[in-house]
Amino acid sequence: MATSGVSYGTYAALTVTNLQSLANDATDPFGGWQSARISNLSDLANDREFIVDLSTAATAPANDSGAYVYIVPWLSTDGGTTWIPGGNFGTTTAPTGSEGTASISDPNSMGGPLFVPYKVPSQRLQLAFTVVNVLGWMPDAVSIAIRNCTGAALSTGCVVSHNPIKYTI
Repeated sequence: MATSGVSYGTYAALTVTNLQSLANDATDPFGGWQSARISNLSDLANDREFIVDLSTAATAPANDSGAYVYIVPWLSTDGGTTWIPGGNFGTTTAPTGSEGTASISDPNSMGGPLFVPYKVPSQRLQLAFTVVNVLGWMPDAVSIAIRNCTGAALSTGCVVSHNPIKYTI
């Protein structure tokens, strides 16, 4: 009789330099943030769990009163040198696979969005999810995009982290 289980890989926090001061933006196209691409080609995870923890300035909720979190699936045509995004920002600016700013419009073809409500000033916005639950499959790589429509600017202390998951028998 085979025994099945779950094996968790190494926790890793993403670089969030451009996320730390992401302003509230209620005008389409929205100013947003994109993470670096996270390749799945070396650890061959069956899924990947994410934690998003956003700190906010002491400003009252406004606009949509929340943040939107998206997943960009990536496919490699040659084992990790050439990457093609499987989603777009809904603008003429494509995901880059590098940490930085993004111009995002709705609708777009990214996975999600997952909505994180912002109800009181200085509230931390926290969300946990897995790639397979959002996309329905595990691509060659993923990146995260976040759009801030809380009414408050994001503050220092933001964390976006991930952990590969492998199912074993």
